Amino acid sequence: MNKVETIKIVFVCIRVLFADSVRDDYYTEWKGYKFHSNTRPIRKVTSFSAVRCSMKCLVTPACVAAKFDATKADCELHQILNVHTPIMVVTENSSVVIVKSDLHTEDFSGSWMKYGAPDCYIGSSHNYTGNYSKTVSNRDCQGWNKNYPHTVSVKPLNKDDHSTNYCRASSFNGLLWCYTTDTDIVFRYEYCPIIPCFACGVLKSPPSELPNTTWAVSFTHVVVVTFQCLSVTLGKSVEHCPVSSCGSDDQWSTMYNISCTSEDCYTKSDEYKGKVHCTVSGITCQFWNKNTPHRSYYRPTVPEDLASNYCRDPSSDGRPWCYTTNPDFRWEFCPVPRCP
Repeated sequence: MNKVETIKIVFVCIRVLFADSVRDDYYTEWKGYKFHSNTRPIRKVTSFSAVRCSMKCLVTPACVAAKFDATKADCELHQILNVHTPIMVVTENSSVVIVKSDLHTEDFSGSWMKYGAPDCYIGSSHNYTGNYSKTVSNRDCQGWNKNYPHTVSVKPLNKDDHSTNYCRASSFNGLLWCYTTDTDIVFRYEYCPIIPCFACGVLKSPPSELPNTTWAVSFTHVVVVTFQCLSVTLGKSVEHCPVSSCGSDDQWSTMYNISCTSEDCYTKSDEYKGKVHCTVSGITCQFWNKNTPHRSYYRPTVPEDLASNYCRDPSSDGRPWCYTTNPDFRWEFCPVPRCP
């Protein structure tokens, strides 16, 4: 090796050691996040940059991730135990989490956002400490310390959250929700579209595709796959639910099917005559002539519809909807497409 080659190698090493960011081919850098509790710290060393911290992890065989704290000049080296990703969705402004690239954490940061998920949590919903503040119907959240437009009677478990309007769980295993800024008492509170990370392996193992359909992943308060007909034929609709939802057991629901007739779309929502009987979240509709689990303020005027649980629009909302059989969700719109 001649002198020129030696100088080049030294120069490259210096650039690596003093670069502004961690090398993408070795690590993925997560600014403002912290480790999940199922990671195990190996040891803590002193470091003055995230890059140097990553280099210390690189030369430590058991290390697969590291956390650098700029305020303390700490570099914490970690192993990972039985988790899909070692990070939690929680902001710590002074910290940088550095994860080896072969863990494919780009699935967490990129693919989920590409499909429209605003945020997700690992473990219990109580672990979520992100700053998302809109509900499933895209309404803004009211501040937890405010009493307008709605009186706040329940607050998040963590008192530090009381000064925010972020979606939070008010129990350790409850759904994330908030009071809304909509003055209508019907929308006093709503759930937020924040779901468990990697639920049902949504990006890698969606439910089986139905013939003559296309499908799309979407997010309400759960992950769902909705099927839509590629073409329709003349005829009467049959009872169907074109939605498979991701359950709390991380399994896709299997009671989904589709009907592809001219009745299975709508031009005017209050004239829809199809037989979809579930909501956009895959929840079975409540019968219109029942008052449990929800009291029916709106009901269809056609006797045959009144005795059914088919999606209709008696309130002229512009989309077919129904009351749901889930006590936690009073009503939802239905997965009925507009006619082309």
